[in-house]
Amino acid sequence: MVSKYTVYRKNILKLIYQNENISRKNLHDLLNLRFATITHITRDLIKEGIIEESGKRKRKSKGRPHELLKIIPNSKYFIGCELTPEKIISVILNFKGEFIGQKTVNLDETDKKEEILIKIVNLLKNLIEESKIEKNKICGIGFVDPGIVDMQKGVSVFSSILPGWENVHIRDYLKQKLSINTLIIGSSQSKVLSEKFLGKGRKSKNIIFIEYGKGIACGIINDNKIIHGQGGVAGEFGHVKIPYKDEICNCGKRGCLESIISVPAILKKIKDVKGTELKMNEIIERYEKGDSEIKKFMDDVFNILVFSVSNLINILNPEIVIFDKNFLVFEKEFKNIFEKIKENMVYEYPVSFEISDFGEEIGAIGGACLVISNFLGLDI
Repeated sequence: MVSKYTVYRKNILKLIYQNENISRKNLHDLLNLRFATITHITRDLIKEGIIEESGKRKRKSKGRPHELLKIIPNSKYFIGCELTPEKIISVILNFKGEFIGQKTVNLDETDKKEEILIKIVNLLKNLIEESKIEKNKICGIGFVDPGIVDMQKGVSVFSSILPGWENVHIRDYLKQKLSINTLIIGSSQSKVLSEKFLGKGRKSKNIIFIEYGKGIACGIINDNKIIHGQGGVAGEFGHVKIPYKDEICNCGKRGCLESIISVPAILKKIKDVKGTELKMNEIIERYEKGDSEIKKFMDDVFNILVFSVSNLINILNPEIVIFDKNFLVFEKEFKNIFEKIKENMVYEYPVSFEISDFGEEIGAIGGACLVISNFLGLDI
């Protein structure tokens, strides 16, 4: 059973994190705790080097000014590690979300599950060593998986874009090899968490992040909480079925969105149509120049994207929809796409559309943010 002290401590630390330069009086007003309790806990946090007094604020009435409290940025560190089909990306963040270290290693197509696990461990060991941080200040690792995960058991269940990566007890494995507490989260859920903590979703309570690349998925935050779903598999946007489409998906089913408009699906279809391999930028260049075969196919791709996103918005009613930076390949079509999405919404309310500022490190950042939220006791 969790003690009252632990609960009060997390609540106090959470408010100091969310409201930098906050007084004990403010904490008392917000939490309705006795001043003695607040004084005792903040004194402990100061002794532990997690918070510090940052100055004084004058009172409106007579009396001594209030001492202000703030988080010490480098008092704790949070590791994020994302596994993708091409590489493993890792970061270390401090309490302010500042980069302390970042390291990446490429995967070979021939890498088996056991080889990938060894690469993950070696990458994280090297990252920690090169960052020259005290290991006892590391609060945990947030592992970001490319497929379906069981967050409670810490298991990677299955990935449609990384062959052979299934039934991997990654949480227990990393904890055993590195002696660091590990949490697991799906890729799209980690990315929407990055936007909520450090990106374009910071001021929003209801967010959709649409992931795009080899796969397609969406991370959803509703009323400041990630929608995980039963077993943690919510957000499999890439596997919604598109009427009258019969393409085979990596998941084994037919007609999935991912099998039609993902990057590999587009490249394959264009190769079949044109008889030659083209890169995405070459396809878009030919589309813009009026290549009739490519235009016909890509117009269908854009219409399916519009149809799918507008349905998602009608169901979830977000304040903001953030598109993966990989969508920038379609940059010249954004205005038209966004306008068509609005036309297909059940009613036109002020939803905003944004392209993420994060690069390939977005998932790993979200893994670190998961550890921050767990340390603070945030209900996400």
